[in-house]
Amino acid sequence: MTTLLVDDSHPGIRILTLNRPERLNALDGPSLENLLATVRECSAPDRDIRVIVIRGSGRAFCAGADLKWLSSGVLADAAAHLHFQDRLQEMCETLEAADQVVIAEVHGFALAGGLELTLSCDLVVAAEDAQIGDEHIRRNLLPGGGGSQRLPRKIGLARGLFYLLTGRRMSGREAERLGLVSIATPTGALAETTLELARELAKTDGRALAAMKLLARRGLEVPLKEGLWMERWVQHRYRSESDAMDSGVAHFAAHGK
Repeated sequence: MTTLLVDDSHPGIRILTLNRPERLNALDGPSLENLLATVRECSAPDRDIRVIVIRGSGRAFCAGADLKWLSSGVLADAAAHLHFQDRLQEMCETLEAADQVVIAEVHGFALAGGLELTLSCDLVVAAEDAQIGDEHIRRNLLPGGGGSQRLPRKIGLARGLFYLLTGRRMSGREAERLGLVSIATPTGALAETTLELARELAKTDGRALAAMKLLARRGLEVPLKEGLWMERWVQHRYRSESDAMDSGVAHFAAHGK
């Protein structure tokens, strides 16, 4: 059974489904490599794919690293464990750097490494009753996919430390209130809500999506003055490389929308 299902049936959208339902889509070495290779392939400069959706089959989004696999000898081998952690971090950085908008569709559990995947996506649509949290501390483990850095940046230091140090979970609804989740929705409406959002984004010029994502993400890393300069530079470059701005303005002038 393949560990990753790829769906290209919706124009401009690629849906990647983690497919280890018997392990709650926990990641082992081979499944992580498969996911990383696929995201890299579809996040290459290909304007036909404007949105990537990551979801999970069965009862969960992703329960993190496969602890059964880790305990089979990987954790005892320092080099093997470090390699897995490095690849997980590469996975998360690849999601952030992708030209496409990446949406996490979260149901069931998004724990530890599953939370780290979620934090690396641009937008998160979650079931209201989803269970989201970093449980590394409860297993005497530490994050390896950036959770200790991204969670406090996402929801603030005090709340981030609370969830990191206690290992407690939050619901999808609570995660929306804290700013970790973009949209919380009833479980029965999760797939359609995500697809509706993806379709809305897929109608947008791919270069504009990539530029906006770059500006927002990189802007948080620099002082405001530098970010404002970067915004002007990216806009000028976008204007010179594409006629999408002209067509967008002309369409609004003609139709008012």
